[in-house]
Amino acid sequence: MTKSKNFWAAAAVICLAVMAYSAYAVYGRVSLHMWGDSIEVRPVPLPENKPEEQAAAPQEAPAETAEAPKPAEAAQAPAAAQADEKVKAVKTLFTYKDAKAKSVQIAGSFTSWKNVKMAKKDGVWKTEIYILPGTYPYHFTVDGKKKLDPGKPKAPTGDSLVDVN
Repeated sequence: MTKSKNFWAAAAVICLAVMAYSAYAVYGRVSLHMWGDSIEVRPVPLPENKPEEQAAAPQEAPAETAEAPKPAEAAQAPAAAQADEKVKAVKTLFTYKDAKAKSVQIAGSFTSWKNVKMAKKDGVWKTEIYILPGTYPYHFTVDGKKKLDPGKPKAPTGDSLVDVN
């Protein structure tokens, strides 16, 4: 009888440990959505291959000597230099038209969802933010209420999308 009590006690401890680990794993995933944190994936730009370059590049033939540079390698050198260049942030203008609003802020994945104040001029709220090229979700906070940007595409999360080139 004592063996079965020990067995069930061990089984209960193992079940509690598995349940605690599962709860911790679920909490880690759900907490991203509950507290507004986000995992941002930034796009990596690919070098552009124009059709003219592809047609103009000669087909590589087997080289007889390893010392002679191939014409195709010489053509690829400028493309490799372009790939090594850093991607520069683009100044992006955001506007929100509401003359009656007392305060307008913008928040998006490009600001880590932190509100950035906008300045009012002639009834239009404006701000300029430097953003790396890509597509980002964002929204306005007008007098404490979340508002979307009219005329912009909507993300599945319910935010507006901005496409920075």
